[in-house]
Amino acid sequence: MRNLVFRIFLIALVWFALAIYVFPWSHYWITVPYTWKQYKLGLDLQWGIELDYKVDLSDARKAKDFNMKKEKQIVEGLKSIIEKRIQTLNINDSEINDASYGWEKHIIVQIPLKWNSSFSNKQNIQRAKEAIGRVVKIIFKEKRPEITQADLDFRKKIESDALKELENSKYNFFVTANKYRDSYEKIKVWTVNSLAELNLDNNLKTTGLLKKLVAWTDDKLGKGKYILDFEKNKDWKDIINYMFISDTPSEWMPAKDSKWRILNDKYFVKSSVQFNKAFEPMVELTFNKQWAEIFWELSKRLVWKQMAIFVWGQLLTAPRINEPILSGRAVITWNYTPESAKKLSQDINTWVVPAPIYLTSEKSIDSRLGLNSLQKLIYAWIAGFVLIFVFLILMYWMAGFMSSIALFLYIVIVLAIVKASWTVLTLASIAGLILSVGMAIDANILIFERIREELAAWKNMYEASKIGFKKSWSAIWDSNITWLMVAIILFVFGINIIKWFWLMLGIGIVVSLFSAMYISRIFVLFLSKTMKNKKIFIWR
Repeated sequence: MRNLVFRIFLIALVWFALAIYVFPWSHYWITVPYTWKQYKLGLDLQWGIELDYKVDLSDARKAKDFNMKKEKQIVEGLKSIIEKRIQTLNINDSEINDASYGWEKHIIVQIPLKWNSSFSNKQNIQRAKEAIGRVVKIIFKEKRPEITQADLDFRKKIESDALKELENSKYNFFVTANKYRDSYEKIKVWTVNSLAELNLDNNLKTTGLLKKLVAWTDDKLGKGKYILDFEKNKDWKDIINYMFISDTPSEWMPAKDSKWRILNDKYFVKSSVQFNKAFEPMVELTFNKQWAEIFWELSKRLVWKQMAIFVWGQLLTAPRINEPILSGRAVITWNYTPESAKKLSQDINTWVVPAPIYLTSEKSIDSRLGLNSLQKLIYAWIAGFVLIFVFLILMYWMAGFMSSIALFLYIVIVLAIVKASWTVLTLASIAGLILSVGMAIDANILIFERIREELAAWKNMYEASKIGFKKSWSAIWDSNITWLMVAIILFVFGINIIKWFWLMLGIGIVVSLFSAMYISRIFVLFLSKTMKNKKIFIWR
C-alpha cells in the first residue's frame, strides 16, 4: 500500500512539473524558468516566407542528350537537395514545389519563420537563404603556365557580359551577380552602405541608369572592375550592391584532357570521411568511371606537378602527383578534426547540385488557418475531452474517474514531448493527437471490461483489477503495435502534409500504452485497495 502511495505522489510531482512546462506562458507575457522554449507551428498555423529560386538550365540544355525527361530529373533532384538543406536547419515544416514561367523553371520554397527562437526572423531568413541557395562546385585545376592575351580578353568578355546581363535582367542584382561569381574565379559579390566603405576614387564611368563601372587597383583580388547597383533600404539610406571582376585570371586553370573535358562535380558520386595510416581524418571524394578515365590521362600528363581541388571557389588542397592514378577517388587532406572533416563531407554531399539555383524573389505568406483556427481546435479538443470524462464516470464510476485523471496526465506528457522535441504542430498533427486520445480511451475500456468479468466471478476488487490488467494486455498490445508500425512506415515514406499526423499518432500510441498500463494501473489498484463498495468502484 505504501508503495502505491509513493508512486501516486511521484506521478503527481512529475505531472505538476510537466504541466508548468507545457503551458504557453510566453503567450500571456509571463516569464517562467525552463519554459522559454515555444511550440513549433507549421505553415498552416503561422506566417512564413516564400523563396522563389530560378533553376539555371543553360548549361544542361547545351548537352546533346538533353530532353524534357532529363530536365524533370534535374528539377526533382534539386527539390530533394533543397529538402535535405532545410532539414540541416531543423526546419521541420516546409513546402517545396516547382513552377514553369515560359522556358524558365523555378522552385518555390515555403518555410515558417519562427523555427529557431535563438535568432530573429531576419536572421532566420538569412540563414535559410544561405543554406538553400548555396551553389557548390567541385573542380580540379592545374597551374597556368602563363597568362596569355586570350586569357585577358576572356576576362574582359566576362565583364561586358555581366554588365549587359545585369542591365537587361528582370531579376534583382544578386541573381546575375551570384551566377557569375559561381561560374568564374576572382569575382566578389557583396553589399555595403556607402561608397566610402569601398574607398573608391572618383573615376566613375556611367554605363547605365543605376549601374556604374569603376576602375580600381587595390582590391584583394587585384586590378579589376566594380559593377555597382544603388538602392534604398526602408530608412531611405543608400545600399550599394557590388560585383568586383578581376582583370586577370588566377594562377590556376581548369584541368582538361585531350577531349577538352574538365574534371568537375559533373562526375561526382559521393563524399566520405576516411583516416590515413596516422589516423588523421581526410575527406575522400568518389567519382564515376568516366571521371577515372579523365583523371588517368591528366595524372599521366601532370606527373611531378600539382593538381588543385577547388570547392566553393576556394583552394582546399594542391597535392603533387607522383604517379598516374587509375582509381576514381580523390582525397582532400588538411589539418581536419574528425568533426570538421565530417562537416565538409556532409556539405559536399548536400550542396553539390545538378544545376545552379538563384534566388529571384522573396515574400511573406500568411498562415492558411491562423491562430484563431488553432484556438477553435483547442476548444473542440477540450470539449471532446470533457465528454469522454463524463462518459467514463457514467460507465465506470470511480475507476472511470481515475482513468480520466490518467488520461489528463497522458495529454500533458504528449505535449511535453512535442514542446521539447522538433515535432511541429500542424492541423494534421493535432488531428493525430486527438485520434490518439481516442485510442488511449479504448485501452482503458478493454481493461475495465476485463475487471467487470472478474468481479462477476466473485473475485475481490484488488485481485480482479490485477487480473483485468493482465488479461487485457495482449489485446491492447496487438492493436496498438499494429497502428504504431503503420505510423512509423507512413512517417518515413509519407509527404510533409501528412507525415506529422502519423508522427503525432505514433507518439500518442507509445505514451498511451505507458499511461494505460502504468499510470491507470496504479490509480485503479490504489482504489481497489481503499474502497469497499464494488458498485462505486466500478459499475456493473
